[in-house]
Amino acid sequence: MKRSAAEIKVTGIVQGVGFRPHVYRLANKLGLAGWIINTTNGVTIRVEGRAKDIKGFVRELQTSPPPLAYIESLRTKKIQPEGYSAFFIQKSSQSLDADISIPPDVGTCPDCLKEYNDPNNRRYGYPFTNCVNCGPRFSIIRASPYDRKNTSMNVFRMCADCAGEYEDPANRRFHAEPNACPTCGPQLLLTLPDGRAYNGDIRALLKAGKILAVKGIGAYHLACDAKNDKAVRLLRKRKKRQTKPFALMCRDLDVVRKNCELSLKEEELLTSPARPILLLKKRQTSMLCDEIAPGLDTLGVMLPYTPLHYGLFDDDISILVMTSANISGDPLIITEREAYSKLGFLADFFVVNKREIVNRADDSVVMSFMDMPYFIRRARGYVPQGIHLPCKVDPIFAAGGDLKGTFAYASDKKAVISQYFGDLGNLENFEAFKEGVRFFGEFLQIKPQSVACDIHPGYISTRFASAYAKELSVPLIKVQHHKAHFASAMADNALNESVLGVICDGTGYGEDGTIWGCEVFHGNYQEIKRVGSLESFLQPRGDEIIKYPLQMASVLLYSLWKDEDKVMRVLPGCKRLLPFVKAQVGSKTLCIESSSCGRLFDAAAAICGFTAMVSYEGEAAMRLESLAHYSPEVEPYSYSIHEGSIMRLSWGFLSEMADDKLQGTEASILAARFHTTFINALAEMVSKLAVKYKTDKVVFSGGTFQNRFVIKRLAERLKAMDIMPYFHRQVPTNDSGLALGQLMIAANR
Repeated sequence: MKRSAAEIKVTGIVQGVGFRPHVYRLANKLGLAGWIINTTNGVTIRVEGRAKDIKGFVRELQTSPPPLAYIESLRTKKIQPEGYSAFFIQKSSQSLDADISIPPDVGTCPDCLKEYNDPNNRRYGYPFTNCVNCGPRFSIIRASPYDRKNTSMNVFRMCADCAGEYEDPANRRFHAEPNACPTCGPQLLLTLPDGRAYNGDIRALLKAGKILAVKGIGAYHLACDAKNDKAVRLLRKRKKRQTKPFALMCRDLDVVRKNCELSLKEEELLTSPARPILLLKKRQTSMLCDEIAPGLDTLGVMLPYTPLHYGLFDDDISILVMTSANISGDPLIITEREAYSKLGFLADFFVVNKREIVNRADDSVVMSFMDMPYFIRRARGYVPQGIHLPCKVDPIFAAGGDLKGTFAYASDKKAVISQYFGDLGNLENFEAFKEGVRFFGEFLQIKPQSVACDIHPGYISTRFASAYAKELSVPLIKVQHHKAHFASAMADNALNESVLGVICDGTGYGEDGTIWGCEVFHGNYQEIKRVGSLESFLQPRGDEIIKYPLQMASVLLYSLWKDEDKVMRVLPGCKRLLPFVKAQVGSKTLCIESSSCGRLFDAAAAICGFTAMVSYEGEAAMRLESLAHYSPEVEPYSYSIHEGSIMRLSWGFLSEMADDKLQGTEASILAARFHTTFINALAEMVSKLAVKYKTDKVVFSGGTFQNRFVIKRLAERLKAMDIMPYFHRQVPTNDSGLALGQLMIAANR
């Protein structure tokens, strides 16, 4: 028999996902000899045998990889046979040419859950049961390659049984790096807030209305019985979380269906290995208290994703509040020392263990849009999966924005986006951000040849990027905020041509020194032209205005009418504000020109009755959206679009909306008419500009497009006009996706 040989190099998510034992079994099935090895740029395989068997090996590898693997590239070349008599797995090696993908944390697989529930299995009831198809990955990694010695599991020496599984290529725990059992692995400990062990039952404590701090895969959570109204109110009071919604963890899909409307696609998302928090429409028959998500018609729901979580439920406990255990605005808590220090006044009891969390990982938040995932927060279960780019880029780093801190490294045709770090204005968040930059840089072994950031001179991320560029002695390239959104949406949809882009959000520093926030662009990664915008209005200076929808509505209505009495009839609570409003409207010192979509939505929310100070970002707009969902179909208000060098949409329809309120129209109808007007106006602007620029493709980005009412109807309207809308699919539409756009523009300049 003539013997052939081939070397195969595979990149992608191929470590920590059972790729090597899969290749081992496949090679043995086909009678091939050789070896496979993990390297810092993926895996390398050498196979020897009959040419047709090698061809079948490559084909099956491409078409049927392990469940959690993702092959980005597979390159094969013929080599000379070396006379191997069997196939074996080599120890991992280092490589200077790194192109590695870090595996994300993965929810418990059915096989491990079966063992966890089997009284005859040695892992019965063991909360850290995992295998090569599930368990912690990113959260325990210290360095590449992904081997046990480079994880926080290295301090737990495997017993003989676990070591036997780990060394057996035919076992599903072969090189499952977090492999452990009750004999040799981490143990669960229930303690009091002072760290003393407590001999009690966790579920009994939850049933008694107690609040527990629970150490999970990527951080601590605060948990309580979601059906215990008193416990939910106590948690909200202790955490000083006025109205921001709590995430829920449900025992199973039946519990989800009882409380939320759930489609088949949404069910697939909920049960996927990533196990994200999914935003679902709340059933009116749900018995859950309004304290869980005040003023909203949605619930954020997830299923258990570790054996520990499954163990929190029984026949009486079906749904838990499971919210991040950080102090508002601070980083996620990952150590016992921090937990006892910072959460002692929040939690009655602590559920801890000695498996160190190396990398923070918040729960991902998604919703289903057009039967696909639509990210609000991309974190556990997805980070740090690479994103395939539509064109090659030189090694580059992008610092992202400030309020939703994320960064990105990219090289060749792949970008890796970090987890979410929150507001970088918080010093501890910024320290965590910097540590993340260090970790990703070392793990990915990417040495940036340039650094990208926002043009806002006051951004902390911009200052960091400037210092980082100096440290690396590479160019610093600044990118306008909304243009970065535009490029991010293009890259997210693998577009590499000139298209239109609609960007709607709260605040971005404009190239003319004003605030931008509702913009239309035309162009590509090399050149982007601003071709449309919301007509500017005067916005009070300072970041505090985002907290006061009543003040924003007062400013806009007074600007339109100059009639104090009429403004007060629409907004009865604004009387004390009017002296300040009059001064602001007449002063360019106190106000700045703005085209912010976020502030327009805030004003509309106040007209509809939400005049309280917001307690979390986007609250006014979210409540406005929830109101609109309760309305029947409505007619839009009249609006005008002014054509010129830049097409401008007038916001004067707020006047008609306010008059509508004075006539006694219900708030839900006011909200629906506002949304419908905004949607129709955007669609008309896009239609006119599509003709002008001879394109039928338009991308959408910015925090406003987290609004389900807007994106669903806008997509339907544009498709009816034969215009193809592209929304984000791999990164969030909010500022968490900025880094991707920054690096694409900077790399193509």
